[in-house]
Amino acid sequence: MSLLRPTCAALARRLCTSQPYIEHASRSSILALIQSHRTPRSQCRAFNTTPRYLAKVIDPPQNPTIPQHPKRTVRIGPLPDGRVDDGTIQRIFSRRLSPSDGNNVLRILHHRRTAGSLADYGVDNLGKHYTHVNRDLALKGLEWLREKYPIDEARAAQEWAEKEANRISYELWLADPETESKYKDPARAFKEQMEKEEQERQQQELDGRKIGILHVGKSQFERNIEEKRRERLEEITRIAEEKEQKEREMEEKLESGEWVRTPTGTQLMKPGQSTYVDVFGREQVSRRKEEQEKYSKASAATDAKTPEELLAQTTLIERIWPMSTFVLAVVLLSIGAAHYYTPPAPAYRLYPDLSPTTATIGALLALNCGLAIAWRFMPLWPLLTRYFMHVPGYPRAFQAIGNVFSHVQYEHLLANMMMLCLVGPVAHDLVGRGTFIGTYISAGAVGTLFSLYWANLGRGNIMAHSVGASAAIWGVAALFCLLTDQEKLKIPFFKDKEVAFWPKMLFVAFVLWEIQTALKKKMTTMDHASHFGGMFVGIGTAGYMRATGFHEKKLGLKEGDGMQARADVDAKTVDVGAMAKEGVKEVRESLTRGNK
Repeated sequence: MSLLRPTCAALARRLCTSQPYIEHASRSSILALIQSHRTPRSQCRAFNTTPRYLAKVIDPPQNPTIPQHPKRTVRIGPLPDGRVDDGTIQRIFSRRLSPSDGNNVLRILHHRRTAGSLADYGVDNLGKHYTHVNRDLALKGLEWLREKYPIDEARAAQEWAEKEANRISYELWLADPETESKYKDPARAFKEQMEKEEQERQQQELDGRKIGILHVGKSQFERNIEEKRRERLEEITRIAEEKEQKEREMEEKLESGEWVRTPTGTQLMKPGQSTYVDVFGREQVSRRKEEQEKYSKASAATDAKTPEELLAQTTLIERIWPMSTFVLAVVLLSIGAAHYYTPPAPAYRLYPDLSPTTATIGALLALNCGLAIAWRFMPLWPLLTRYFMHVPGYPRAFQAIGNVFSHVQYEHLLANMMMLCLVGPVAHDLVGRGTFIGTYISAGAVGTLFSLYWANLGRGNIMAHSVGASAAIWGVAALFCLLTDQEKLKIPFFKDKEVAFWPKMLFVAFVLWEIQTALKKKMTTMDHASHFGGMFVGIGTAGYMRATGFHEKKLGLKEGDGMQARADVDAKTVDVGAMAKEGVKEVRESLTRGNK
C-alpha cells in the first residue's frame, strides 16, 4: 500500500507507530485507524528516530527548568577593622560563643549585609558548623554590626535582587536559547550566528555553478547588506563584552573594600571623592584632589618636611649669594633704563593711539592676570613654582622677579591691581616710563631679597612661599608720594568734591601702619620684609632724583602726553576718576580704529 500512494505510506507509518486507545477498544483496529487518519495529521517521525529525539524535536519544553550547576563558592572576607577582640565577643554573645566562632558569625552576617543577601537568608542557616547559634544570638551580632559599621542595607538588597534575577534569566536562556529574552547573551548569539553563516557561505561556494554568463548565488547588493549587518552585530558584541568586563572589574573592586559606588551607582569612587554632572548629563567622578596631590608633589622644590631638613640640604652662602648677585644686576640695569630710556616714535609703537601711561599700566595688568590664570592649570604648577614663587629655604635667582608678577589667589590679585590702578598712572605721569618701570622692577626684586635675608638671617619662616606685586607697588607709591607737589585730591563719584592732600604725611602713615602690623605677634600671611624692601627702593629713587634736581629737569612725560593732561586735570590736583575715564576712552578708541 505504501508503494501505491503517499497517503498509504503515511497510513502504514501510523500502523507501525500508533498505540491503540482505550476508548477505541470496542472498534476494529482498521476502523479506528481510518477515523484517526481523517483528523488533522500530526508530525510523524522516521522509523529510525529514537523516542529521546522525538521528545526534543516534536515536543519542546514550554517551561524549561534551570540547569543544575556546581554550587557557587562564596568568599567571605574579614571585617573592616579586622578581628574583634575576645572581650567584645563575650559581651556581644553573652559568653555563649567562643572568640573564634563569634568572629566567624560576625563575618558571615556582615557579608550578607554588604552583599544584600540578608533580605533573603536573614540571620538563620549560618552553616553546618554553626547550627548551635540560635536566632537570638545572631540578632545580637547583627545589632552590633549595624551600630559599628552602618551601611545602606536596602540598596545592597536591591542590587542583590537584580543580580539574582539576571542570573536566573541567563540560566533559563542557556536551557532554551531559542527563548527571546532581554537578558540574552548578544556575544554568544552573534558568534553562533557567524559560525552558521560561514558554514552556509562555504557550502554555497562548493555548490556554486555558472549558467552561461550568469552566476548562481547572492548578488553584490545582498553581500553588502550582509557585511553591514555583520559589522553592526560586531559593534553590539564589542559593547556588550566591554560592559560585562567593566561590571566584573567593579565587583572585584567592591569586594576589596577600597571602593564605593557613586550616588547613581554607575561608577566607583574612593571614599572622600566627590562627583559632578557634566554638560551631557552624565555623572563623573571628580579627581581634582588626586591631581592636586600629584602636581603638588611634582612641583615641590625639595622633599624636606621640616626646616632642619631643608637647611641641611644647602648652605647659607648657596641660598643667599645667587639671588644677591642677580638682584644687583637687575638694579643696575633698571638704573640704566631710567637714565637712558627714550620714548619710541608713534610709528614704532604697537598701539600708537594709547598714551604711554595707559599702555604701561595695561601691560602690567595683563601680565599679572595672565599668570594668575596660569595658576589654575595644574600641569603648569612645577614651572610656576620653580620660577614664579619665592621659596626662602630653596631659592632660585629668577624668583626675585618672577614672583613679583605672580598671584595665586584672586583676592590677592584684585587688591594689588586696584592699588596699581590708583597709584600707577599718577606716578607714571610724574616720572615717565623709564623711571617707573625701573622702580617697579627694582622694588620687587629688592623686596624679594629682603624677604630672603629675613628668613635666613632673621626670624622669618624658612619654608614660607611668597608671591605678589606688593613690594613693587610700595616702591612706586613711595616714589610718587615723595616727589609729587599736588595738594588736592578729588573724590571719585562726587562732583566738585575735593579734600586737602598731603602725600608725605600719607606715606608716613602707611609706613607706621606697616611697622605696627609687622610687630604684632599674631600670625599673618603678609610678607612685611618685602614691603620694607620695596619702600627702601622708592625712598632711595626719590631721594636721588631730588638731589639731582628732579623739578628742574622734569624727567616726566612731554607736555600733553600724560593721562592727567589729556583728561584736563589741574597739575595740583589728583583726579583718579578722570584718569580712569580717560584710560577707558583711549582703549575704546584704539579698538574701534583697529577694527576699522
